[in-house]
Amino acid sequence: MPKSVEKIAEKARELEAIYDVVQDPLVLIDSDYRIQRANLATIKFAKNYNFEDVLDKPCYEILYQRTDVCPYCPTINARNKEQSGVKTQPNPTSREIFFRMEEKKQTLQLEFYPYPKNEGEYWIVEKISDVTKQKEKEEESFRMRNLASLGILISGIAHELNNPLTGISLTLQNLKANWQNATHEQIEKRLDMIKNDISRAAIIVSDIISFAKSDKVKATLGDIIDTINRAKDTVVRLYPHLSKNINWKLVYDHEYQFPFHPAKMERLFMNLFRNSLQAFDYRPGEITIDVRKTKNWIHIIVEDDAGGIPESIIQKIFDPFFTNNKSGTGTGLGLSICYSIVKEHDGNITVKSSEQKTRFTISFPVTSDITETAV
Repeated sequence: MPKSVEKIAEKARELEAIYDVVQDPLVLIDSDYRIQRANLATIKFAKNYNFEDVLDKPCYEILYQRTDVCPYCPTINARNKEQSGVKTQPNPTSREIFFRMEEKKQTLQLEFYPYPKNEGEYWIVEKISDVTKQKEKEEESFRMRNLASLGILISGIAHELNNPLTGISLTLQNLKANWQNATHEQIEKRLDMIKNDISRAAIIVSDIISFAKSDKVKATLGDIIDTINRAKDTVVRLYPHLSKNINWKLVYDHEYQFPFHPAKMERLFMNLFRNSLQAFDYRPGEITIDVRKTKNWIHIIVEDDAGGIPESIIQKIFDPFFTNNKSGTGTGLGLSICYSIVKEHDGNITVKSSEQKTRFTISFPVTSDITETAV
């Protein structure tokens, strides 16, 4: 045998060795859907076949135990286009399929690469990758993300419902301790407080039911000053010891009315005020609420002198579950809920901290089109 032929044969064996090292099946298929070349992984994938059995046999029969051409085959798709009078040069394509082999379900990633055999004739190199485990991992990761989202939702529900339930509990304790000496008006006042807390809890549950809806927040024309005062009074009632040494200062020059959801807006300021009270940690201090209007925006500035927020964490405070509460209480969802409510009203919320003070600035457009009746 001439040396040149030996060299060619040796190179062919080298290429075949490289071809067989590839762990995924690689198949060269001619324009008549017949296998012309296959690597060792193809033989293992096809099972019960050897090299002699697969060559010149239909690819769909050997690889997928089909009696006709696979519907996703790029060759048959190209032929269909040619019959319609459209001539196109084939491009590499890929396709994910579900495949059952001996009662075993597999997810396969098929990659097709055109090989120009002759002028106007293309063969196909098909690569078959078993991505079953990868898909299972992705599905497991997806399930875990869903569970994490569900955990955030459940924690948020507990966090939100805790406020009205705490109010009901405190009011009932007060009634139980004083009902014999209380006047009719005092009892009626406390029953009204319980009724209001129940209504707030019902609104929270209603929000949860409509959680998946993408409807714009329903709003009605209201006075933001009244809402801020209600939120302050509720927080003082719920946290009497934390607010005992706090001086509240509300600054405004006239009433400010614009469309908003009153219950959600009250929850927004309750969460902000509670956050400030917890930062004081029973120490004396001042919480200032300054309401201003500039052109088409209303700005509410909530500032406390409870010590400020470290620069290292100020960018994280609106993240769900983030908390700087060293006592371990709280869910870290309060400011995240504030952010969500502000965005629902097309507003903005920012925070700055300096000189032991923390300032939240909340801005709402007064020309918003959210003018539906609150429910």
